[in-house]
Amino acid sequence: MLQLTLLSDPKSKSLALSPKKPIHTSSDPGNSSRKAAYTKKGDEPNLWELHHIQEDMAAISKKRHAKDEVESPNKKRKGAEDEEMKGQPDRSDGHGPEGGGVAGEKGSKEKKKNAYEIKGKIATSEDAARADEDPPLNQLERLIEKGQKEAEKGESVVYWMRMEDLRIEDNTALHKASDKAQDFGIPLIVLFVISPGDYKIHDRSNKKIDFILRNLRDLKTKFHELNIPIHIASYDRRLQIPRRVITEILPSLGAKHLFVNIEYEIDELRRDIATVKLGRENGIDVRCIHDRLVVPPGKIKSQQGKPMSVFSPWQRAWAKLLDQQPHYLNMSPSPKANDDSIKSKNQFNKLFEEDIPDHVEGFECPEREKLKEVWPEGTDKAKELLHRFLHTKPRQTQFQFTLPLNPGTDESQKESRVAQYQTGRNLVDGDNSSRLSPYLAAGVISARMVLNEAKKLKGGKLESGRDTGVGMWVQEVSWRDFYNHVMATWPRVSMGRPFLEKFADVQWETNEEHLQAWKDGRTGYPIVDAAMRACKARGWMENRVRMVSASFLVKSLMLDWRLGEKYFMESFIDGDLAANNGGWQWTASTGTDPQPFFRIFNTLTQSEKCDPTGAYIRYWVPELKNLKGKAVHDPFHQMPKSEFKKLGYPEPIVDHKKSRERALFRYKNVGEKEEGAEVD
Repeated sequence: MLQLTLLSDPKSKSLALSPKKPIHTSSDPGNSSRKAAYTKKGDEPNLWELHHIQEDMAAISKKRHAKDEVESPNKKRKGAEDEEMKGQPDRSDGHGPEGGGVAGEKGSKEKKKNAYEIKGKIATSEDAARADEDPPLNQLERLIEKGQKEAEKGESVVYWMRMEDLRIEDNTALHKASDKAQDFGIPLIVLFVISPGDYKIHDRSNKKIDFILRNLRDLKTKFHELNIPIHIASYDRRLQIPRRVITEILPSLGAKHLFVNIEYEIDELRRDIATVKLGRENGIDVRCIHDRLVVPPGKIKSQQGKPMSVFSPWQRAWAKLLDQQPHYLNMSPSPKANDDSIKSKNQFNKLFEEDIPDHVEGFECPEREKLKEVWPEGTDKAKELLHRFLHTKPRQTQFQFTLPLNPGTDESQKESRVAQYQTGRNLVDGDNSSRLSPYLAAGVISARMVLNEAKKLKGGKLESGRDTGVGMWVQEVSWRDFYNHVMATWPRVSMGRPFLEKFADVQWETNEEHLQAWKDGRTGYPIVDAAMRACKARGWMENRVRMVSASFLVKSLMLDWRLGEKYFMESFIDGDLAANNGGWQWTASTGTDPQPFFRIFNTLTQSEKCDPTGAYIRYWVPELKNLKGKAVHDPFHQMPKSEFKKLGYPEPIVDHKKSRERALFRYKNVGEKEEGAEVD
């Protein structure tokens, strides 16, 4: 994800995100058709450099040269590659099941200027259109299909574990690497690359980095039992990683074969394209494997053979495919142990002595001891969480900052959390959700393993409808596949662009005080504040209040959804670009299969529905712990002013009715502000 950075104007309380631009109001219709001001680019832009703007600022300018020091993996080469078949983006005007809304669409109406432009953080529509025209995943798959050659045997086989691969069980690339090592009779080595520069530019949270390191330490012990060492490398500059891996790490291990699981974000795909190309130049066979998802991208099409961007028909096709081709749920065997002799070889024995660092500089986690209790590491713990969700009753105290595996659960099939999920998923005053999202996001447990356990509840049949709790939960798991499919097919969503470009110019507010109040949980709306304080404390919040707090930022405060997307990634232990971006764009009505812009959450109504007893609010907002009845949901309007002031709790920072009217106007009249609105 391109990082979204706010620059504060020292002479103003507003956010100075770019040079100030005139914004027209409804009373000035004469200029309503002005064209978008996009930076002009050369005919062959270096998109690899563009997406790493913070590292290589000097490489970016308004007019880029066609040749740069580092050739972009996205550039077209002469010869055979010119004949490669490109992906076929859907350019329909509508929003049917097949998708649409391609950036930079030819023949589209003239657009108004963006509300503001964040240079280097949000791609222009032209660059986004180029990425959509031939997505990096398509490029990688063509590269793999063409010219894959068997390399020499070498002295070891390397599996490159990524930050979404943190498991031994059901890990496809790890299994294939193990098989290759066994065939050759040589050792298997696991590589993990730490990159603070990558973490910074992709807004990784310190909580997630701590979680990853804890899981690596757990894996190290298990790998050592199999005589498999983990080699830890650290490179701050992310653009160097492919070359360092191919020309330094693998030669030092005598490796000619590298196995990786594919990541579907645009930067990571371009990294893998570069790695495959460099590997071939250096006689190394790089194998990129689909593993993260139950169904890989590109396998689900409409009847017209096009990619699908509306969830319901996509999900039905996903469920049908799994029913017809159950092999997608087959789990990979665990790797086989290396021979004991590896520990006596000077080339490898020191690898067993390498330590997993306690922290990564810049991502120290002060709450690490408490988070270790709340989010215990390891696949075994993830399995226990899954078992409890599928087989035990919900408990009313488990929404608190506490261990989800506390003793005292009651086994029940009829009243289990998953059986009650149809209603429980919208409640936040208990442990109604599975709490598995951090483990799925980091690959500590696979989605295949999760769904196979769900199948056992129904005699081996995978339910995925809305009629049962199990079916509803399976649908929730399928959203993870869906948003990754969208990201791989329309990579512009990884580039700071809205899926629906028609909303690219919605006029957002630039109120830094409101943004900070939202982050701190000081908005005067108790359910929002409770959710945001829970987010800050434990790095996680329930799905319903994620939507409520996100809707409040976008529709009530009228702040750019990308600000919220960035903050959630910086805060959550389960931060995942595809799901986070998909959720924010759904809320902002800019994404695939979005919430219609005229549907705006009523914060009070949502609060009463998802926290009917007020227990969640009282716990996370202690200023309100003594309030009863409806006052806990809306103390400002339910209490005498003199009594309200004694609480030490802020007044609402925005009026719901007025903010709703503002949002409706700006979505209906993209590029304009309502008459009388302050112009930045």
